[in-house]
Amino acid sequence: MYRHNKKTLKGFLNSEYENNEELFSKRTVNGLLRSLLEPIAANNAKSLIFTRFKNTNGIEGIIKRLEYCSNVEMFSFLDFDVVSKDDLVETEFVIITSHRYNAILIWDYSDSKDKNETRLCIRVNSKDVNEVYEVVKSRLKVNLDEKFYSYRPERRENALLNDAIYNVLKMLNENIKENDFNLKEQEFIANKLQTQNSLDEINANIRYCCHEIKNQLSVLDIYAKILEKKFGEDNNLGLIRKSISLIRLQLDDLRANDNLNFVEKDLKKVIKASIKVFEKILPERNNKIKFVDNIKGRAVVFIDEERFFAVLNNIVKNADESTENDEIEIRIEADEKFAKIFIKNHGEKIEEEIKNKLFTEGFSTKKNGWGLGLNICKKYLAAQLGSISLVKSDDDETEFLVTIPLSQKAVS
Repeated sequence: MYRHNKKTLKGFLNSEYENNEELFSKRTVNGLLRSLLEPIAANNAKSLIFTRFKNTNGIEGIIKRLEYCSNVEMFSFLDFDVVSKDDLVETEFVIITSHRYNAILIWDYSDSKDKNETRLCIRVNSKDVNEVYEVVKSRLKVNLDEKFYSYRPERRENALLNDAIYNVLKMLNENIKENDFNLKEQEFIANKLQTQNSLDEINANIRYCCHEIKNQLSVLDIYAKILEKKFGEDNNLGLIRKSISLIRLQLDDLRANDNLNFVEKDLKKVIKASIKVFEKILPERNNKIKFVDNIKGRAVVFIDEERFFAVLNNIVKNADESTENDEIEIRIEADEKFAKIFIKNHGEKIEEEIKNKLFTEGFSTKKNGWGLGLNICKKYLAAQLGSISLVKSDDDETEFLVTIPLSQKAVS
């Protein structure tokens, strides 16, 4: 079952079990380390231990206890007083030999995406302990062969015992992973509730401030009217009343944030529901719509669905109005943090001199346009921690990009 490579520790790790890609969490590794070291620390058993721990978080206690054991000799391969060279790079290990038992544990987080999972090579009472020692002993400044080989517990190839240990470890690892997942979910829910409570408090303060400011504006408006009656129409008074009116509008816009209704939604379902509405409008200009899905699995986003739909509707409506006999494409992609929605058509290109003005309030390329659509899109997305940008516009195609944070990483 085993295919040993005696030249490197990585070889032992790669040949642990054929065709096995089982990954073990850091908590599993630390638990296994403690279980291997605890009998020695508890009994002050005469032992020789070699270690290479790049990070001792979670096992500091057992290491400290071993340091106080008079019968235990420990050598660290990160301690250059006893090690002539440390060329093992990312690989970590512990080698234990004693009259009671011998064991090796080898792991390496370098191949893990989040540096939190690793493959494991574990042997108990096996000849492999000798082979691993032979690999690492050349790095030591002292010769410990006589002492190492003086410990003689059973060292035959105990495959059945090690298979059983490995299978039990896999079951424990699954339980630990499930527990970690549940803890992360609880933390996510708690953070979301805390965020919502903060938003509620902020919105309550906004409502209170808007109410008080509007009360004072009403007083100013009344006095402006009194002055108009007393002195007649005056340009300055007209400007004051216009300013009051504009401030009221801005306060209403500020209060609108209080109406944001954030919910977790599957982005694909939101877009597909939006497309059903667009499909009824596009045939008027002989256009059609195409949906390209480049995200495997679900893409969950935390959005105000109505405002997000308004953004999609505005961009697609602009795309429809600027072309005929065309295929408008909505394409979705994702990275680790953001969902990306690309909306593309093949109409007239947007000239360079106006590209920087597209999202400015009041700017429009249409004769009867208000110049509010893309500006509102930008505001709505900003309120949801998203963004909108023009990716490109040339003689062939025009493409906009909408990004929105993922509430949960897209999982295949």
